[in-house]
Amino acid sequence: MHLPSDRVYREMRSEEASLWYVPANGGEEIALLIKAPSSSIKALLAGCPLRLVFGRNGTHLTTGVRILDMPDAPIFISGMQREAEEHQALSRALQERCLPVFLFNEMDVCLAWTNLDLMESDSTQVAEVLGRVEDLYVGAFTPECSHSLDCFCYSVDNTLTYPEATTISVVNIPTTLEPWRTNDVFFIGFRGHHTITLDHPDEGEMFERAVWASLESVFPLTLHKNPQVRIGKKTRELTDVLAFYEYGSFLIEAKDLSVLHAGFERDQERRTKGVQKQIKKAIAQLVGASRGLTSGKTIFSVDGTELNLIRDKPAHCIVLITELMHWGEWGEVETQLAEAMGSTGDFFHLLDLREFIILLKGSSGKAPLLDYNLMERCKIFAQNGSVHIRGRIAPNRGKELPDCDLE
Repeated sequence: MHLPSDRVYREMRSEEASLWYVPANGGEEIALLIKAPSSSIKALLAGCPLRLVFGRNGTHLTTGVRILDMPDAPIFISGMQREAEEHQALSRALQERCLPVFLFNEMDVCLAWTNLDLMESDSTQVAEVLGRVEDLYVGAFTPECSHSLDCFCYSVDNTLTYPEATTISVVNIPTTLEPWRTNDVFFIGFRGHHTITLDHPDEGEMFERAVWASLESVFPLTLHKNPQVRIGKKTRELTDVLAFYEYGSFLIEAKDLSVLHAGFERDQERRTKGVQKQIKKAIAQLVGASRGLTSGKTIFSVDGTELNLIRDKPAHCIVLITELMHWGEWGEVETQLAEAMGSTGDFFHLLDLREFIILLKGSSGKAPLLDYNLMERCKIFAQNGSVHIRGRIAPNRGKELPDCDLE
């Protein structure tokens, strides 16, 4: 387990994914911190390789990691290194050639760690790119930094389009990793608690617990996992996670991308089709949950307590997945979402965990703001018909609404 410094933690909260070379254990050693999607973290735990990437454009040093989590589309996470502390930490790591690696997910939680070793020849090659640490840029993220980062990403993969980007020298080195150690992360709520262990064999259950944990501070007294609905004399599960407040309800079906069992060798097409199949099933389940809610059927928590839900306002029905791919044809999913809204009168959303956490952060942990931002997001879907919508945390302009920009 590693607790980032205040500076790194603030940066981590504002980044969707990134990496940091930092002092650890009071400066006794150097650590590499990686924030990555949960599916990529699970791929690492399953044994996929990790490579370190470095580039330099003038005085600008860019760093990256390539996680080979998909054979035809491995994830590449990059960053602009702008802190003297990090320059010095990286220089020392190249001399010692051994450092711990800590993995953080979308919720900024440290879930796993291991030790990483580098070959002496690889370390020497990277050190030559760094040159004198004193000559490297330190300061704010300027347009020149942005251009250098574009050049870095273009040099790693020239199939990507970056305006005015040019090829720079890039060093891409392999790593040797010890077996990963996972952390048991405990989330304590007002009425319950859950433990998340990323390598737990029940991946779906762990994902549901992560969803519950992300919402607990927003709905401390009205958040329920696996609520039940009574239909005649029988009861069944209404949805995976239910939350509500005075102006509406949130029904969530969580569908995890299996990696530990299915492996990370599936290509983009197979993985996308598998996710789409789960999404279609989740939409149908949410249509049933919506009708159970509006028809007045009795709904209970898992301990048998009847829940007094908001039934006279449109609910937010959310399909929450581990990762939303941009590859492939999504027309059938988009049509099914639109038809579900038309048949129920509720808002239907497709989000991955990264987008969901961005919405929660942009809503300042307040239920009315989350309600508002989801409605605004749904308007964008209605206008362009695409599920590929990404939110960004907007600068605080002193407004109560909204704090999240959508595009």
